[in-house]
Amino acid sequence: MAKLLSSFEALDGLEGVYAATRENLRCTAIRLRSGGLCLFSPVRGLGDRAIASLQELGEVEALLAPNHWHNMGLHEYAKAFPAASLCASPGASVRLALITKLRFEGLSGLQRLLPRNMQIIVPAGLKTGEVWLSITDAQWHAWVVVDAFCGPWGKARDLCNGPGILGTFPKFGLADRAVYLDWLERQIDSDRPTMMVPCHGAVLRNFQLPSKIRRLVADKL
Repeated sequence: MAKLLSSFEALDGLEGVYAATRENLRCTAIRLRSGGLCLFSPVRGLGDRAIASLQELGEVEALLAPNHWHNMGLHEYAKAFPAASLCASPGASVRLALITKLRFEGLSGLQRLLPRNMQIIVPAGLKTGEVWLSITDAQWHAWVVVDAFCGPWGKARDLCNGPGILGTFPKFGLADRAVYLDWLERQIDSDRPTMMVPCHGAVLRNFQLPSKIRRLVADKL
């Protein structure tokens, strides 16, 4: 198993979005309005290669912990980028602070730093403080997601198969199934996502993604 994160490279189809991986885990870098970067889900194993690629892209200004489970890399990144703000949702920040002894800001300041085509979305009905990003680009409408969905494993990209759900999510992620499913249905109708950038597994691009998400949750949740 690779111990260190790969270099950050541009993600095809999304301007200002970059990704680095360690096995089936992904850290996503988002270009802010300032020209700096926000790192979505810092993945443990930050090495010289990843740091060098980030230095070429710009200054890391924010670190976003997308739920309270994704915390194992935070100390590494906070040490490497001491000027970066640590951000999390209110539903995750209390437990994150207890686990890491770090201080976290909310999401409103980060939203103001994001380009206008990017929005922070906080799913309802979950118990981990999970945060997603919704990104509208010329061809794709992408969701950057955490543990609610995953991509195929062991592949760089998959254009035909739909997403999966992590086996731990129904037990450890869901707080209120009905609330979450109602929220998800409304968010699908609003965004009509055609691309998914998960923290776990491969990136998905599929114009039938909304219907595939609906079938998946009906079957698994």
